[in-house]
Amino acid sequence: MKHFRKKSLAMLTALTLSASALAACAPTAALKTVEAEYPAAIAEGKTAEDFAQSDEHRDWLEAYRKKTAVSAAYQTELRGYYRNLLPKILYEEDENTVCSPLNIYMALAMLSEITDGDTKKQILETLEAEDAEALQGRISALWESNYIDTPLIKCLLADSLWLNESVRYNEETLSRLAKTYYASSFRGKPGSAEMDEALRKWTDQNTGGLLTDYTKNLKLEPDTVLALVTTIYYKAAWVDEFYAAGNTKETFHGTKGDATVDMMHQTDTMGVMEAEKFTAVRLPLKDSGDMYFYLPKEGVAVNELTVDAAVFDALPPTDTAHWTSYRVNLTLPKFKVSEETDLMKTLAAMGITDAMDAGKANFKPLTEASNNFFLNRATHAAMVEVDEQGVTGAAYTMLAMAEAAMQMSEPLDITFDRPFLFLVTAEDGSLLFSGVVRNIE
Repeated sequence: MKHFRKKSLAMLTALTLSASALAACAPTAALKTVEAEYPAAIAEGKTAEDFAQSDEHRDWLEAYRKKTAVSAAYQTELRGYYRNLLPKILYEEDENTVCSPLNIYMALAMLSEITDGDTKKQILETLEAEDAEALQGRISALWESNYIDTPLIKCLLADSLWLNESVRYNEETLSRLAKTYYASSFRGKPGSAEMDEALRKWTDQNTGGLLTDYTKNLKLEPDTVLALVTTIYYKAAWVDEFYAAGNTKETFHGTKGDATVDMMHQTDTMGVMEAEKFTAVRLPLKDSGDMYFYLPKEGVAVNELTVDAAVFDALPPTDTAHWTSYRVNLTLPKFKVSEETDLMKTLAAMGITDAMDAGKANFKPLTEASNNFFLNRATHAAMVEVDEQGVTGAAYTMLAMAEAAMQMSEPLDITFDRPFLFLVTAEDGSLLFSGVVRNIE
């Protein structure tokens, strides 16, 4: 049995095609909507505690691990994409940076479905995929392993198509997007108050209302011929929670100056990785992957970590030999970081250039209405919050197209009191969120 997903924590990716020749469309009738169906929630109505102790949880976990084993096999191929993206989007001087690599990956995969020729080739190369068929298989595996809706963890994915009622589309392409990406579709008049309101409402519903500072400006220009929007909602709990009663007020030495922040404390045996430029700590999440914290060594700027290949040695499937169990006195700040980023330069630097050139872009799989579509807008917004209970994350991306186990005798003290890098992975190793905390308010 399936049901319509009603909530999600959040990442939004939107790809928007525009054509200036369509600016003077006729007034729209009611917005035509076809809602996608998603797998039903597991143990809906049960508490996390009851679910964790039930046979239902055991059966679900067994099936879930089989799915993640399939998806995990693709992580080595995805590693090149992660290493290409992170330094281009996380590198900054004084501001916090954050993104969702998986969500951007899904958005670009959808973009590849409506392109052809060298335009498509550049996108596939950026996504480290040999061809469209290989990418579709990978996307299916990522969906299967990363769509989770249980009382213990939420990792909910959603996609949508925003269509101009005046354009005749290649229905085979739209059907493939709906099938492979579970995409809902909305037809109307771009630029109308009705369609913009529906877009913001859908986005907010699928991002848990966590990105309203950014979605309030989300709209479709009148010359839009297609917008592709993807979201992810994520919420997971620590295997070992921090105790709020043990929090202390400490100094965080940010790039903009010192600040007094809430520090959480935990003393336990933890996975630690020592590299030339950083010390990393790994904290497991219930029924999910892990969150990794990378503290630069003294004299090393946090930006150096965004280009350090050793950062990815910490991640599965190549992580086994790099971690050692230590008794750790961990001091970690509570934090919430959010950012909106212009992705145009990032995508160009990653090799996606033809899509931005009206003379080279090829969107023929979408429609024969015009040969002059090109990508003219790309933005990404994301949020990650860490507290005593666990991790919450949200983000969105819009791409708009227009025409023209070793023990120590004494605990190891590790204190994250200066800028640091973090990564959040799923059970299959997918990189869900990444960011750099430079300052804490």
